[in-house]
Amino acid sequence: MTEFQILTKKLFIKNFQKIIEKIINKLDEYMDDPNEENIHDIRITIRRLQATYKILPKKIRKQPNFQNYIDKSSVLFKINTEIRDFDIITIKLDQQYFANPSSSKLISSLMIKRKSKIRDAHFVAARLRSFSMPKITEKQLSEPKLKNRFHKTVNKLNSRIKQNIPIVINDDKKIDELHKMRKDFKKLRYTIELSLSNKKIPSHIENLKKIQDRLGEIHDSDIMLDYLKNQKLTNEITDIIKQERLERNLKYKLFIKTFSEQRIGFEKLICKI
Repeated sequence: MTEFQILTKKLFIKNFQKIIEKIINKLDEYMDDPNEENIHDIRITIRRLQATYKILPKKIRKQPNFQNYIDKSSVLFKINTEIRDFDIITIKLDQQYFANPSSSKLISSLMIKRKSKIRDAHFVAARLRSFSMPKITEKQLSEPKLKNRFHKTVNKLNSRIKQNIPIVINDDKKIDELHKMRKDFKKLRYTIELSLSNKKIPSHIENLKKIQDRLGEIHDSDIMLDYLKNQKLTNEITDIIKQERLERNLKYKLFIKTFSEQRIGFEKLICKI
């Protein structure tokens, strides 16, 4: 039996309910301790919810309670993305550039910004936790329309990725395109996973994640470089920028290698759906 099933109403609702239950659990954990792991988990869970929301019929998507829940979760995601960026930069400064005299000062500034964003995020998370959880019943869904929106979404994301592939593999300076492709790979993976029939992740999706992870590593360097460029460019900070650019170049080459290795698997995955 294939790892995938035809996306039925029953399977979709089952996976949707799992996501909702996970959001409740992750919100509680996040509000109790907004550490790096919990920030990572709540962001992924919200991404999965957004992917699910995209293939729902318009009538359900436009329901006020559903729309409010998605809007509020998107705000929480955005704030936590900023916090996550602060954490990435702090870890890099602390672990890779600790010998640089400017690192401690930069880390102190980042920690102050993080505390402020955590307060904002906690307020939004508490509001989201108090909302009624969105519910979907089989009666609300048309199976043919659900399948159609699923395939339409997958094809749209696949087309965008294919459009950006020749751009990013020929020019490592195409930061926006790399960032868009990274997000599209995530959205594609989370959308495809809605059609999984069991907990075991198929090898093709694991391969898809490898490409996504490589793009994420490049993005982390781009976040670091963008932050440093907005600081007062002392000799010490210029040294960090030079080192980070060298690291980014290595990450880019590794992405090209990984993508070349996984490209056939990625194309097979799309054909299977």
